[in-house]
This record gives sequence, C-alpha cells and structure tokens, in this order.
Amino acid sequence: MKVQFSLKLFLAFLLFSLIFFVFTSFLTYKTFQTKVEQKNIENFLTKAELFQERLDDIISSNETLMLAISNAPSFKKINNNEILEEEIKILVESNDNIHSLKIIKNSGESILSLEKKDRKVYKTPLELSHLIHFYLNNEEIEKNKLFVTEPYLLTEKEEIKLPIETVVDLIYKVENKTIFISYKIDTLLESIKKIDYLIDKDLNVVYDKTGLNSWSKYYNPNLNIQDLIRGFSNRIFSDSFIVTNSHYLKQIFFNKEHFFTLVDDNERLTYKDFFLKYENSFYNVAFLMFIITFIMSMIFTTPLSNINKKLESEKNVLSDSIKRNSLMLNDSLALLDQHVMYIKLDTNFIILDTSSYLSRVTGFEKQELLGQKYSSLLTKNSAKHFEEHIINILNSIGTWNGELQGTKKIAGDYWVKSNIQPDFNEFGELIGYTDIRNDISDNKRIEKLYNELNYQIEQLNTIFQNANSGIALIDFDGNFRRFNEKFFNLFKYTENEIVEKKLFDLVDSGSIDLLRKVIEEVKEYGSILNIELVFICKNQEELYLDVSLNLLPDRKNIVMVANSLEDKRKLQELNHNLESRVAQEVKKNIEKDRIHQEEQIKNAKLTSIGTLAAGITHEINTPLTYLKGNFEMLTMDIEDLEDKTARDNMLESCEKIEEAINRIAVTVESMREISQSSSEARERANIFATLFTSLTMAYNVSKQISKIYLNNKEFTPTTIDKNDFEIFAKVQKQRIEQVWIIIINNALDELKNMQDYEQRELRIDVYQQEDEVIVKFSDNAGGINEAIIDKIFDPFVSSKTHSGMGVGLNIAKKIITDQEGEILAYNSEIGAVFEVKLKLQE
Repeated sequence: MKVQFSLKLFLAFLLFSLIFFVFTSFLTYKTFQTKVEQKNIENFLTKAELFQERLDDIISSNETLMLAISNAPSFKKINNNEILEEEIKILVESNDNIHSLKIIKNSGESILSLEKKDRKVYKTPLELSHLIHFYLNNEEIEKNKLFVTEPYLLTEKEEIKLPIETVVDLIYKVENKTIFISYKIDTLLESIKKIDYLIDKDLNVVYDKTGLNSWSKYYNPNLNIQDLIRGFSNRIFSDSFIVTNSHYLKQIFFNKEHFFTLVDDNERLTYKDFFLKYENSFYNVAFLMFIITFIMSMIFTTPLSNINKKLESEKNVLSDSIKRNSLMLNDSLALLDQHVMYIKLDTNFIILDTSSYLSRVTGFEKQELLGQKYSSLLTKNSAKHFEEHIINILNSIGTWNGELQGTKKIAGDYWVKSNIQPDFNEFGELIGYTDIRNDISDNKRIEKLYNELNYQIEQLNTIFQNANSGIALIDFDGNFRRFNEKFFNLFKYTENEIVEKKLFDLVDSGSIDLLRKVIEEVKEYGSILNIELVFICKNQEELYLDVSLNLLPDRKNIVMVANSLEDKRKLQELNHNLESRVAQEVKKNIEKDRIHQEEQIKNAKLTSIGTLAAGITHEINTPLTYLKGNFEMLTMDIEDLEDKTARDNMLESCEKIEEAINRIAVTVESMREISQSSSEARERANIFATLFTSLTMAYNVSKQISKIYLNNKEFTPTTIDKNDFEIFAKVQKQRIEQVWIIIINNALDELKNMQDYEQRELRIDVYQQEDEVIVKFSDNAGGINEAIIDKIFDPFVSSKTHSGMGVGLNIAKKIITDQEGEILAYNSEIGAVFEVKLKLQE
C-alpha cells in the first residue's frame, strides 16, 4: 500500500516538475525573444537615424549653397553672366556630388547650364524638358525654400548610364529665376547597405539588399511591392515607425510630399532555434529536476501517507454526515411541500411542479396543473397584468415580487404575496423560474375593513362639518373637545377664539347655574332634547338656541346639537302672513303680465322707429354729402382771401361747422347701424366698434351728465374712430349694442346723484385676457347696494327709487348668456363695476 502511494506521489511530483520545466523554459524563451527583438529594433532605428542625418546634411548643405548663389551680386544682375559662370563653376567643382547646375528664368529662358564630367565642369546648351517645365510651373514649390524630387538614375541617350549613378533634383526658386541642381546620392544609399529595402512613395524599390529588385521602376516596372513585403502600402503612418510580424518600417521625409520608407526584416527567434541553441542546458536541467523529484517523493511519502489516511477517515465521516443531512433535507422538503406554496416553471412559464399545499389551497390536483400556463392559476385581471407587464420584468431583470389574486377550482379567490426567482443549470443557463407564494387573503380583508372604516370616518367627519346644526363635543366642565364650523359661526366667534372658551362663558352670569343643572340632568338621564336656552354672542347680543344634549357611551363627554330659533320664528311669521303674501304674489304676476305686454308694444314701436330711422338716415345722408362737398369748396375759397384777419376768423368758424357736420355724420351712421334689422345669427364683430356705436347714440344725454373714457381716452364721436382698436367676438351685433346701452344708461342714472359734474366719471375698458374679450364698465357713483348685489340680475330688482322696472339688467344677462358669455357685477372702492366676458374670435 505504501509502495503504491510512493509511486503515485513520485509520478505526481514528476508531472509537476515537467509542467514547471515546460512553463519555465517557455517563459525564458519569451523573455529572450523580447530582448532579441528589442535589440533588433534599436539596431534598425540606429540605421534609420544615420540615414536621416545624412539626408538632412545633404538638404542643409544644398540650402546653404542655394542661398549663397541667390545672394551673389552677379546672380542678381542679369547682364553679368560671365562673372556668374565663373563663380558657379568654382562651387560646382568644389562639390564632388553635384552632377549639373542650371539657372533658368521662370519664363523658360536659360541663364546658365553647367555639367560636370571627369571632375571638370563644362558649359552646355540647355534643353528644356517637360520635367523642367513642370517644376517651373509647380505651385507646390515655394519661393526661397529648397524642394527635393524623387531619386532617379542618370541616363545617356535615353539609356541608363553605367556605372549607375543615383541623383535627386534640388530646386530653389528666387523671384523670377529658378536654380536646378542634380545631386548624386550614392554615398547616401551606401549608408543603408545593411537594410533590406528602400522604397519611394510611388512603391518603387530604390534599393534591395540582394540586388535583385533595386530600381524596379527601370528594370521591373510590373513588380508588386506586396509580393516582397506583405501588406505594404504608401500611406503615411500615424507613427513614423511601425513593427509588423515580418518587417520593421520607418518613414524618412525630405519634404512634405516626398519620403523614403526603410524596410528591414523582423527576424523573430523561434522556439526551435532557442532550444537548439541551448540544447545541452535543457538536458542538464531536465536530469537535475528528475533527481530532485525522486528525492522529494521519498522524503514526503511517509508524512503525506499519514495525511492521506487522515483525509480518508475524514472523508468517511463527511460521507456519513452528508447522508444524515440528506435525510434531514428530504424531511425539510417534505415539510415545505406540505406547508409552503411553490410552483416550478419553465422558461415559457409552463407549470412543471407544484407543492401539495398549493393543491390543498386551490383545490386543483397536481396532475391537473402540470403542463398548464402559470396564468391559469390567476384571476382574469391578474393574468392580464402578468402577461402584459410581469413577464417583461422577468425577461429584463430576472426577478419579481408583488401581490397577485389567485383563483380556486371551486368558486372563490384568494390573494398571495408572490416571489418569482430564476433557476440556472450548472453552466449558468436559465432553465426556468420558481414562484414561492404566501397567502395574504386575511391581510387583504383587514386592509379592506380598515379602508371601509376610514371611509366611514371620513363620511362622519364630512357630515359633522357640513351639518346645518351647530355640533360640539364638551366634557362635564364645559370644555370644548371638538366642534364644527356651524357651531362657532352661531356665536360669531372664530375657531381659535372659541377654543379658548368654555360653554359657561357663552351665557350670562345669571344663567350659569341653570346650565350646570341641565348638564347634571344629562349625566343622570342620558339626554335632554329640544330645550330653548339663551346665549350671548361675541358682540354681546342675545342668541336664542334650540339645544339637544346627549351623553356619549364613555359617560365622560356630551354631544351638544344647537339650532338657531331665528329661522323658526321667521317660519312662524311667514306662516302667519301666508295669505297676504299669496295675494301679493298674485298681484305681482298680474303686474308682470302687464309689463310684458308693454314690452311687446314697446318692441313693436321700436321696430317702427327703426324703420323710420333707416329712412331718415338715408334722406339725411344725401343732402349731408352735398353739404360736405360744397363746404370743402367754400373752405378752399376762404383760404384764397387776401384779408388775413377775415380769413382766419372765417376758417375758425369753418372748423366749428366741420366738427358739427362730422358729428351729424357719425350720429347718422350710428342710427343707421342701430336701425338695421337685427340678425338672430351670430357673426364676427369688432366689440370696440359696437361700443363706439352705443356711446354715440347715448352721447347727447351723456355729455350733460358725465365724462366717459373709452380705453383711457375721453369719448366724443369725433375724437375716437370705431376702428382705432380691433378685438373680435362672434355675437349678435344689435343685441350686444343693446346690452351696452342698458349698462351705460344705468351708470348715468347713478352718476346724476353726484353734485359735482367734474367729479363724475364712467370708464369703459375693452381688452383681451387669455382666450376671452373683457369689457369692463366702472363708475365712481358709490356702488351697488349690498342688499341687492347678489340678485341684481333678477327681474324686477332695481336700485332706482324714481324710475325703472328692474328688467333691464335681466334682459342684458339673458343676451350675454345667449352669446355664450358671462356678465358679473361687483363693487370697487369708488363705485360699481360691470364686467362682460365673451369668447375671443381670432
């Protein structure tokens, strides 16, 4: 047994050592690979920096050369070509890398063309190629700034010159001249011989370390650069240096548009190469780990064997404990099944299992429920709520708890507190839901009873507060515990004032003993009903009340119900005079019929007057028009008079005559509008214009009584135009004008009572408030009698003592109501206000 355990332990240590060895070797390989790759990158960047420095030296030295040439006096003077030639030759001979130099006017005319052969400089005729024309007209080449072209090979007779010489063109524009230098860059290319490739921006291979693809645009123009360097493109890198799985790439710019791309091979160290390089070390480490593993297995065999025996013993104990717990769990599950409602559901909310307790509560057998939808256990409303809302919550959140109303097999419903939780398998996948329910039917019944009790209390409070009788709850000492509004209003106290008093404070001192005796009798007999007692109000007036006192069941408080006897006395008085009042009402009805007949006669007369007025206005308009025309001609003749004094006097008289003519015209026009046949159909009308018409008709009377202001402007028929202000409503025009005349005449009748004419004032304001037209009539005649203000619009109610039947405002109210409007009457600080509201017509 011990030998088998030692062998297992040895194999386990051996496996662990092998895993540790492989992991360690791989980690070592990755560390070594990273260091090698970092070193390769550093070498590549060093080469690239050297190339960049040499390129910058070329550009810098040639910028200096170009600047020296452009600043030479002979260069600036066009006629000194010989001096310029000598000076330039010296510069070209002193620089071995300059192949040729040309100075050309921007118009294309040659100034100087030099070429170096065998280290000697010769003057040559200039041949303007299409390339030179292109650079002369290229807008990318800025003045006084060196421009470098792409590299190319020198040719002779359209063939590449041997040995191969690589050049770039350096172009420098100064005012109206351009300097061209062909510059050899062979030494620049020699600095990158250890680089794999040099690529220009047009994806041509300039240099290939193997020599097979150098100058591909000349020798292999169909070469695809991606065949050599996978994934290569001529885009400008976001970082000038990038690393791919196979290459390092670095972009070297010599101006904004031209750049080289240096490419070097990314030689990654493979695990095989790493193993072969350190093969002996691998074998030595493996043998050493085998020996260490054998020794450790022998050392730990005995203690680990003891530990293993102990674990076996604990395992057996644990197994026995699990069995016992399993039995207890089964018992607990049986208890849950008997006393807890639960339902197992699949992901489609189909019932998979239920508890026995659920079956007992609902009356459904378990077999009847299996395979049914979960909503089949709910009432119609709860099922609808579950399918429309709760399923969405479970799909999004996963859990839900709340109240549902369930249904039973035999008639009857019940309420449950439901807690639905998701079920998952060992892979974390949703496989269904579990609903654990708690019966809360009793709680819902209690809640219902509580709500009904609260409702009844609210009803009683409402009855208590709105009862027509004064009700108060008092103790035996007369302290108020509670009372309604009617109670403290009877005594003309406020609520806060009566709280501070006792019932005995509300009677005179001689009646206190009587009241105490009454309360003692209530304590003894339980109640005293309908007794008449005299109390004292806040204003010290006597108050006669019909009082009933009832003792409450707690025998500590008394309910007092009090009713004023004033109404009872009035009723008795009314009953006593009933016959005389009936006679008065009959007489009043006869008077109403007489007035109605008079109104009909009056309307017929008004109709006739209207017809007559229409004819009169037509007859007046004809001579009035003739009068206006001749008066205008007369005024023009007067203006031509030479006597200034006579002319001014006559013109002043003409103004007065013209004002009178205009007033006649306005009056005639108002009479014409008033006399038009009334249309019962409502139409869109300017309310301001209807006020103007009504005021014009009343002007002859009103000017003798009071000043009238329309929208804060004193009214006369000639100072205000009916179209000065526009605000429209859909009304019967003549009916509305009738209302205005009624209100204006009533106001003028009240203003007559004021002695001082200058103090009399009637203001009419018309304005818009939200979607309504407001017309407000305000006078300063002292206001309406408070005794009749609430029934001012009732028929036969009038504040006039010498005239009027009290039907005008009743007619006005009926007209406004027919227009779907509202008329109000109230008092301001100085007088009466009548306010008319009509619907605004946009």
